[in-house]
This record gives sequence, structure tokens and C-alpha cells, in this order.
Amino acid sequence: MTKAIVLAIFMIVLVLGMMMGETQGQEMCRDVAMRGQNCVAHTCATFCKQKWNGSGLCFPNGQIKSCLCMFPCKS
Repeated sequence: MTKAIVLAIFMIVLVLGMMMGETQGQEMCRDVAMRGQNCVAHTCATFCKQKWNGSGLCFPNGQIKSCLCMFPCKS
């Protein structure tokens, strides 16, 4: 019976460890897209979605607004 309990505890720890590896957040990468162009929110979001399956936001960058894309890094 002791072997069965030890084996059951080991299996529970193993399964929980595997689940934790799958549920951890993936690192996010960033890239400035469409350099030299004034950012338009809809265009930026669409471009980032198509190119990297990510999201895009406009941010002030000197005289113009730039498009910043955020997407899951490839492992």
C-alpha cells in the first residue's frame, strides 16, 4: 500500500508540473512597424495582426506617431 501511495503522489506532482509548463505566459516581443509613416490606429492594428498575429498601437515618437506591434515570441 505504501508503494501505491508514493506512486500516486509522484503521478500527481508529474501531472501538475506538466500543466504548469503549458499555462505559463509566453514572452511577448515588440517591433516598430511602418517606420517613417504617421501611425493610423486601424492600419497599425491590421498590419500587426496580419504580419505577426499580434496587436498594434500608435505611440508618439518625436514629430510623428509610430506603430508598435506586440506579438508572442517564437520559441
